[in-house]
Amino acid sequence: MKKLLLLFACISIFKSNSQNGFTTYTTNLAITGNVKFQTAFLVDNNSNNKWVGFRTITSGTNIANAGLVKYDNSSWTLYNQTSSPAFPSNWVTALAKDNIGNIWIGTNDVGLVKFDGTNFTTYNTSNGLPINTITCLETIGNQVYIGTNAGLSRFDGVTFTNYNVANGTLPSNNISCIKAETPSLIWLGGFNEIIEFNINNALTITSYTTHSLSLISSGKINCIYIDSQNNKWLGTSIEGVLRYNGSTFQNANILYDIYGSSIPNNVVDITEGLNNGIIIRSKTGTPTSPLYTALMELAPNNKVYQYFHPILNYSLGNYLEKEGSNILISQGGIYTSSVMYDSFNSTAYSVPFGSVNTNNFKALDINNVKAGIANRGDMHWNVGGGGNALYEVPKGSGKNSNHASALWIGGLDNGGQLHGAAQTYRQSGNDFWPGPLDTITATIDTVTSLNYDKIWKVSYTDINTFINAFNSGSVVATPDMLSWPAHGTGNNSRNLAPFVDHNNDGVYNPNDGDYPKIKGDQALYFIFNDKLAAHSTSYTPMGIEVQGMAYAYGCPTVVNGHDELNFTTFYDYKIINRSSTNYHDVFVSMFSDVDLGYYGDDYIGSNVAYNYGYSYNADAFDETLGSTIDYGAYIPAQGFNIVKGPLANVNDGIDNNNNGTIDEIGEDCKLNKLTYYYNLFPGTPFNRTNPLTGEEFYNYQTGYWKDGVPFTCGGDAYNGIINSNWVYPGDPNNSGVNTDPNNTCGYWIEQGTAGDRRMILSSGPFTLNTGQMQEVEYAFVTSFDSSAAFSGSMSLGKLKTDIQKINAFYNQVNKSNCLQALTAGVTEVIKQNDFSLFPNPVKSLLTISSTINGITSIGYEIVDVLGKIVLQNENNASDKFTINVSDLNSGIYFVRLRINNSIVVKKFVKE
Repeated sequence: MKKLLLLFACISIFKSNSQNGFTTYTTNLAITGNVKFQTAFLVDNNSNNKWVGFRTITSGTNIANAGLVKYDNSSWTLYNQTSSPAFPSNWVTALAKDNIGNIWIGTNDVGLVKFDGTNFTTYNTSNGLPINTITCLETIGNQVYIGTNAGLSRFDGVTFTNYNVANGTLPSNNISCIKAETPSLIWLGGFNEIIEFNINNALTITSYTTHSLSLISSGKINCIYIDSQNNKWLGTSIEGVLRYNGSTFQNANILYDIYGSSIPNNVVDITEGLNNGIIIRSKTGTPTSPLYTALMELAPNNKVYQYFHPILNYSLGNYLEKEGSNILISQGGIYTSSVMYDSFNSTAYSVPFGSVNTNNFKALDINNVKAGIANRGDMHWNVGGGGNALYEVPKGSGKNSNHASALWIGGLDNGGQLHGAAQTYRQSGNDFWPGPLDTITATIDTVTSLNYDKIWKVSYTDINTFINAFNSGSVVATPDMLSWPAHGTGNNSRNLAPFVDHNNDGVYNPNDGDYPKIKGDQALYFIFNDKLAAHSTSYTPMGIEVQGMAYAYGCPTVVNGHDELNFTTFYDYKIINRSSTNYHDVFVSMFSDVDLGYYGDDYIGSNVAYNYGYSYNADAFDETLGSTIDYGAYIPAQGFNIVKGPLANVNDGIDNNNNGTIDEIGEDCKLNKLTYYYNLFPGTPFNRTNPLTGEEFYNYQTGYWKDGVPFTCGGDAYNGIINSNWVYPGDPNNSGVNTDPNNTCGYWIEQGTAGDRRMILSSGPFTLNTGQMQEVEYAFVTSFDSSAAFSGSMSLGKLKTDIQKINAFYNQVNKSNCLQALTAGVTEVIKQNDFSLFPNPVKSLLTISSTINGITSIGYEIVDVLGKIVLQNENNASDKFTINVSDLNSGIYFVRLRINNSIVVKKFVKE
């Protein structure tokens, strides 16, 4: 290997200006090779000096090892074999600090090195180390613990004591990381296991317990972090981050809803967070969109904080340190510049516009569906977090019945110019952006758009908790309720998000008893527009504002006996023309990438009479491909039902809602077109694949292929004789039965080769004049029927019945719900101090005690901070009882007690 000429010096730092909370620290130390790999990073206890171990590359695969760099917050010093004092190795593998100011350095070749600020002292096999290659270090008190592939070694400053398989003190010799919980309890990471290593105060007797990840192939445990509740957080080489709570290992991806970025499979380091959580380096982006580098904090109560670096594709490193209120991050990977590390301070941070994050992407998850919702017109895929499907049904199964859906709209102005907006996968950008439009100019600026770059999530439990508290004289509201966007500012509309105006003053104020008015039992509210910037589809903008609400039912009172509601999600869009242009021949469409589990074996169809499109499996078994989890032989069918459409043009002579009556009063446009196209796979005719221009999107909306050829009856609907508004209107389970009342195409269902379809359900044509609002609403229904004939279409009969029930429920004037009424006061107010909870905090048994006599009935619900009911019971009639909360995750919860005719809400902390 070519010998590198390395120089050391005290040279002033070049420090960049802070960018959105991130500050980059660079050096001009002359390091031959220049391209650097960082191998270790440490902030010491002596004036917060920064220490960096790294290697350099000269060319190809030749690796020359560079040594150790110190930054004392004003100048840099390089230590290597030729420096003074000389550092004996050029290959640092680990760094640690003790409480008297020494820096301990693990190396790949010369063993353990101590630096006391003046001299380097080397300890190796001749001093008692089992091997000179060190993998990790930890210090506690005056003890140094050294991890190697030949076991664990403990150094007390004089003597090395070794623990390994041969002497019966360890189950494995491969130690990849060490974390001390106390002087007598040390945690060791290995391969697919952590070892609880016990040692007494005299340091003479040891024992160990192996905690194996028997059901998880975690690979190497790279790091261990212990939080304030003694949870062990493990950074692994295969499974990302795992939490060990003393009994079970859980993947952080299951514990937290993470959107917009993701936990890497290989997590090298974990440090203390800024909000009592843990911080890791995360990854963002999809195969078709730019990458932001980010930090992610997993905080208590399932809260996720994300901090995106403002420079696309900027490389943050693997190693993290917390310094006061700052997070320090080593340089990333192979880096050719002089960057040594970055510092992040959240007080100077704001979310960069355009990033997908946990504020503007949330899940609708109150029933048996978990549906990802974005606020730019698209949904059901994990935007920015890998691009995978996120319409999980049944919830918790990992199986998805839909891959992505999005709103399209297009129409003509009086001069025949086409306008519109459409989203698919954001391959080239967006057609929709957050926020309402100025009602005078139909414009919006980036600052305003960023202020609305959010989804507001509210449930009936949030509202009931608020009502109960308000009736008792206090205000208890979630952050989303407090910030509910009821009113615009400036020239924006005064009336945006709907709310219950308790005192009828026209102003939303929770202190007056006002609260959000939602549909369903859980709702996600968002506002977007098509006017902020040029469209990626080449559509000319319309100047529309869309007020959206995704919602579902999950209250037991509503869904019990109505399983169809438990597997259904709803999407309501109010489309407002804020421009000064009138539009005609307008179509609004729901685009959907219909993947029932595996994407390559799906068929689609139209049920015209009931205004829905649907997808079903082409064969009797749904396969697994890659990370996609299949449905196997228990395959659902999914329907995309238009429950409400835009108002049809008066006296247009068309049966717009397919009910057999033409031009009835209040007629709306429902399933007027159903088209589709293929994914762009090799061999697929290009004119039947993805639209690229506004004209091609509008063609698919209005019954034409992207090349302008009309959809026709028969075959795959291309180049036939009779034009058709709907593809495959036949009933696959009833030969000869056609759902098109006019029987335009006869019995026609999809046959032959299945594939990856994109379905477009379109309503129109209708008019959208200046200032006019049109509304469209969809129900996505997933149906399982294991009792039907064993075939790919076995659930279609159940789907048809379920959609009929959904339509009947939707059209009810007074739907059953679990929302309570807000009154000026209750007839019997139970005081907060009439009840007590103990112990609080609690580990297992929570005792409820009352001083009230004459209790005839008492029930309770335990609700987490997200509004989810996690425990409930309605059959107690005692003034003192206990609740077993041992299975709850640590965090803050509320007990809602129903006593006789009154309600009291109490808070407790689960340890």
